[in-house]
Amino acid sequence: MNQRVSRVFGVAVLVLGLAVFACAQSKKLTILHTNDTHSAMVPFETGYIPAVGPAANQMAGFGAGFWDAWHFPFDQDYAGIARMATLIKTLRAKDKNVLALNAGDVFVGSFEFNKYLGYPELKIMENLYDAMELGNHEFDLGVDALAGILSGQLAGASPVNLPVLCANVDFSGTLLNGMVQQSIVRTVGGVKVGIFGLVTQEPQNYSNDVITLFPYPYDGSGTTLWEYAGGLAAGLRKQGCDVVICLSHLGTTLDVGALSKVPGIDVIVGGHSHDAYPQPILANGKIIVQAGQFGWYLGELKLNVGGKGVKLDSWVLHRVDGRIKEDPQVRTIVSQVRSGVVSDPRFGDVYGQYVALALRDIKKSWPANSQNRDTALGNLVTDAFMSRLKKAGLPFPVDCALDVLGYLGADIPAGKVVGNTILRAVPYGYDTVSGLDFKVVVVPLPPEGLLGGLEYAADNVTLTTDLAVQASGLTYAYDSSITPKPEENVFRVDPNSVMVNGELVAAQIGTPNKYYFVAMSEQIFNFLNALTKDPDHPQGQLTSFPTGLFEYNIVRDYMKSLRFVQYKSEGRIKDTAPGPVK
Repeated sequence: MNQRVSRVFGVAVLVLGLAVFACAQSKKLTILHTNDTHSAMVPFETGYIPAVGPAANQMAGFGAGFWDAWHFPFDQDYAGIARMATLIKTLRAKDKNVLALNAGDVFVGSFEFNKYLGYPELKIMENLYDAMELGNHEFDLGVDALAGILSGQLAGASPVNLPVLCANVDFSGTLLNGMVQQSIVRTVGGVKVGIFGLVTQEPQNYSNDVITLFPYPYDGSGTTLWEYAGGLAAGLRKQGCDVVICLSHLGTTLDVGALSKVPGIDVIVGGHSHDAYPQPILANGKIIVQAGQFGWYLGELKLNVGGKGVKLDSWVLHRVDGRIKEDPQVRTIVSQVRSGVVSDPRFGDVYGQYVALALRDIKKSWPANSQNRDTALGNLVTDAFMSRLKKAGLPFPVDCALDVLGYLGADIPAGKVVGNTILRAVPYGYDTVSGLDFKVVVVPLPPEGLLGGLEYAADNVTLTTDLAVQASGLTYAYDSSITPKPEENVFRVDPNSVMVNGELVAAQIGTPNKYYFVAMSEQIFNFLNALTKDPDHPQGQLTSFPTGLFEYNIVRDYMKSLRFVQYKSEGRIKDTAPGPVK
């Protein structure tokens, strides 16, 4: 081989080698993500952002004593959408290959929402995020109201330009048709990314008119949600997407147990279960992340995308604490929103006016390593119902009060309690006149009806804590390890444990005209009534007596009467399952 040919051959080998090396090199993609922010536009002024991972375990050991029970973190001023804006903008400035995504439940949870119905925060988000998935609470006011918010018509302003996703709801024939997309494709730093969204289909989260819009069941005959999701992922692959992301508002259990088995998906950015992960979950080749709740955290997921597929590079859960300065433009909008709430005669100064002093954190979750399945917040709320209704002059005595964890919101942190803190704890429902939450009703239940409702909740407790009952005037135990077999008279709830004010409920079965008058929110009544429907009673079989009283007012006035509030789990409800307590 002469020298000239040798040089040409050498150059060719070098060029080929560089080309192969370039093909082998992976590209970078960063995903910033939030979920379940629940209209927490205004910063929190008491409480703290919980630690995650090893730090949380260390704090839990210490927190069983002084910290958890008696800390008073006054005037911390953390979180809030203006700080989130600063953090997202800062990370975008450092890394150009960025997508910012929200996995749903932007709506409901504060007076900011009840005054402005989510429109201001969506307009802020359209300058921060690339897309959001609809959460179940985006449907709380109904499909038509959501359409009015996204179109800007309810606000008398411009439409929301943020891409809104939701693939498993059939919007054809509704006002939302054309406003919500099944999927989008974006190219970032040379990486083609396909994104589609799924929302939870749990019926307790929706009105009947929304439930009818879900064409794909979790299981059963026909096309399931998982088969449908696989088809969506395959379609995005056919469009040449290097990465397929499912923006999921299904919750960790379904993300890991079902969605992770769907082929074609690389990343699941999750929401709904309000979980702050200490690290990504790797399941069935999927990378699953979730970033807590209330805008306390921002997830930052870095991926390597190349010939070997999509690989996890790193993941960080940023705390949106007081060290982050608020974005000036967003802070101005938040200040206007706050002023609008305070000037509304229905609300007043719900951010500054003192209601009570919480002497400890009043938590929505039950204590770890305990059989107790009542929570401090559940006990407070149901006791408030009982206290108020005893003074309501009703023509019958109220025997007990019920709530479920799915209709409670945020913890009430130790320290000064104001109105917005309370609404965050009982945030659900919306009354167009008062701007407040669910009303309380009283429902007469026969002994077997009360036992049946408790059994239904216990049957579902291993799938979701949303239906975990909280109670005042009622105590009982169940065994979550039992497989119910009604045909063999095997149930989770121990019938000999169910007591209403010291009376054994099971002993009253068959007693003529025996009813327990049970206080509950109108939403729990609607759900319970739906369970009793049969062909002969298409509207349900239960009756409710309205009280005209709102949950927010009941809890606020009860806490105000106590002045110093100190609630904890008491063992009103217990899970007696053997083995390690979870």
